[in-house]
Amino acid sequence: MSRSLIWYCRRHPLLYKIRFSILSKKATFDEIESFCYNTLNKTADIPTIYFELNPLIFANIEAIGSDLDKAKLIAVWLRNFIKGGPGLGKSSDTTLRKMINGEGGVCSDFSQVYNNFCVLNNLKVKEWGLKIFSSDPSINGGHSFNEIYSTELKKWVLIDVSKSVFFHCKDKTVPLSVFDLIHFKKDKQKISFSSFNEKTVLDTKRITDLYITSNSAPFVITNYHNKTYDSYLNTLKFLPGPFTHGLLFLIGKSYFFEFPVH
Repeated sequence: MSRSLIWYCRRHPLLYKIRFSILSKKATFDEIESFCYNTLNKTADIPTIYFELNPLIFANIEAIGSDLDKAKLIAVWLRNFIKGGPGLGKSSDTTLRKMINGEGGVCSDFSQVYNNFCVLNNLKVKEWGLKIFSSDPSINGGHSFNEIYSTELKKWVLIDVSKSVFFHCKDKTVPLSVFDLIHFKKDKQKISFSSFNEKTVLDTKRITDLYITSNSAPFVITNYHNKTYDSYLNTLKFLPGPFTHGLLFLIGKSYFFEFPVH
């Protein structure tokens, strides 16, 4: 298959819009609150490469104080050891291998591999996206991030792995959840953010544009069975990724984009 045809299938705006529309649905806040990636993806289903690399994340760490500390350690290790690059959209094992080898990785790739490391380390996790409507081509389209559950705080916490940030409102000791962000933004309250990674440069303008000032709609990715997607993406790797995703939709095994509504 020619490179131009592969690009067309993967990146053409019209095909992207059709796919996004088909996979999008509405869900209540309660339905999304109770959803968890770990419910569908067990430790035994995580590819071997994650088990091999996991000890490196916690090397020289004597004790981990909380779920939030563990979540930060995983995110910092990924951000500091992966330089990023072009989007990959491969199976989770291939994606992680390519990222470690310096062959690419965008926000959605970081979110994908972060999910599996969280499962491996008994952290409840969700993957979110932002559908952004903007005339600014640098943010128009969207962004991916995660949410982890803190048993200590008894709440979900938004964590942006690729940007290494948490969000806050008045109480800067308690990070915001996605629903917190939605409500505070709607009420026009001041929202701030802070980096938890001293080795990264805080991209203040871009983070503000993505999360705070843009016209955006967050959605959670549900029904993603990592083992199923890995199997199909690896077996059908000769096809453009969207073809494989389309096949999984046709046979009833697709993920969905669920937008929260009251």
